[in-house]
Amino acid sequence: MPKTFLITGATGFIGGYLVKKILERGDSYIALTTNPVSAAKKLKGYNKITDIDDYLQLKDEKIDTVINLAGSNLGAKRWTDSAKKEFYDSRIKTTGKLISLFEEMKVKPEVFISASGVDYYGNTGSREMTEEAPPAQGYLGKMTNDWEKEALKAEQYGIRTVVLRTGLVMAQDSEAIKKLLMPVKMFIGGPLGSGRQYVSWIHIDDLVGIYFFASENKNVKGIYNAAAPHPVTNAEFTKNAARLLGRPAYMMTPAFMIKAVFGEMSAVVLDGRKASANKIIDAGYKFKYGQNTDAWKDVLSRK
Repeated sequence: MPKTFLITGATGFIGGYLVKKILERGDSYIALTTNPVSAAKKLKGYNKITDIDDYLQLKDEKIDTVINLAGSNLGAKRWTDSAKKEFYDSRIKTTGKLISLFEEMKVKPEVFISASGVDYYGNTGSREMTEEAPPAQGYLGKMTNDWEKEALKAEQYGIRTVVLRTGLVMAQDSEAIKKLLMPVKMFIGGPLGSGRQYVSWIHIDDLVGIYFFASENKNVKGIYNAAAPHPVTNAEFTKNAARLLGRPAYMMTPAFMIKAVFGEMSAVVLDGRKASANKIIDAGYKFKYGQNTDAWKDVLSRK
């Protein structure tokens, strides 16, 4: 039987892939957005587009699965105080509105799946982090922890709740991947900082797969790392792409230069995160792209 999804962040990078899959499956979706006019131009096949501030208009809708991808892009601007407030509010306040909607709904959704990030762990060095680890100190650790706490409030309404701590998403149209590939293609690629920091990555097909796996499997609840089972160092990550492109990858960008240009945002690339995939694998998910080289081969082959 076709299902109805409610999605925040439907117009974003990951949202676009999820919407495409929803429609391919013969399901339908409602988009909850900050800009309905813009969303109507970008999206296809939707049931309805609702302004996030009018979320209570949806309290009588029959919705099976809610997917929360809301959150402004951490890499879109320098991390001023106002930008950091925007990053925080776009995640935590939007999630809070969904919780308020759940409270008012007579028929609750079966499952609520909320995005989070492996930034929760902070700089982990070579230690592999499981979902039970405490949050890192600092801005990213606090924001992701608060985001997850807000999402998990859905459990009090009897809604199966899943939080996905997502790694670096690999896709040909990912802005982060485009930025990383640019110097490689220009023969000036190489490690960022020491290059020894770990990258927890995931291919977009697997991320979409995990969202639907979580939606359909009632044994999946709580917090999971959405990251491939074989994290690699930043140097390896770049070298794998360069090798496939026939380019060198030896020109290191010193950490002090990255910090000077990007300020606090430099933590996103200079801090290493090594997240364990064991929990989602033990739940039954089978990765299509477990090895980083295989993921790069697919990404670089797509137009």
